[in-house]
Amino acid sequence: MISEISRILLRFRPCFSRQAAFNWFVITVFGFIVRIDYCGVSSFVRWLGIKPSLYTALLSFFRASSWKLQDIQRRWWQIVLELCPLPTVDGRFLLAGDGIKICKEAENMPAVKRLHQESDNSGKAPYIYGHHWGVVGILAGWVKKNLLCSPLC
Repeated sequence: MISEISRILLRFRPCFSRQAAFNWFVITVFGFIVRIDYCGVSSFVRWLGIKPSLYTALLSFFRASSWKLQDIQRRWWQIVLELCPLPTVDGRFLLAGDGIKICKEAENMPAVKRLHQESDNSGKAPYIYGHHWGVVGILAGWVKKNLLCSPLC
C-alpha cells in the first residue's frame, strides 16, 4: 500500500517549483494518514517522529509560494480520472456532496459567517454563527461490488 501511495504522490511533483516543498507535501500527506489526534501540525510532528526543531519549517510549507492549491486539486482530479474505475449514468460521472455547519461562540473568528439554519424545530434560532464545511466527491469503483467516494474538493 505504501508503494501505491508513493506512486500516486510522485505524480504531484510537477505542482511544486522546489524539491523541498514537494518533500514537505509528502510528509504532510503521511501526517494526515497516520495521526490519531487532531492537534494540527504538532500532531504530524508527534506521530511521524519529526524533530521538534523542524516544526516551524513544516508550518512554513503551508505559506510557501512554491505551490498553489489549485494546481494540486487539478492534478488530483486528473489522477482520479486516470486511475479509478468511474461508473457513469447516461455518460455522466456520479458526484456526491455533503456539508455540515459547526456553530461557533465568537463572531470575529477567521471564516466564521452568519449561516441560515434549516430546521423544523421552532426552538432553534433561524441563524447561527459558525463554519460551513462541505465536500464534493466522485463515486469510484464497480457498481456490482462496492462504490467509494473519492473527495475532489
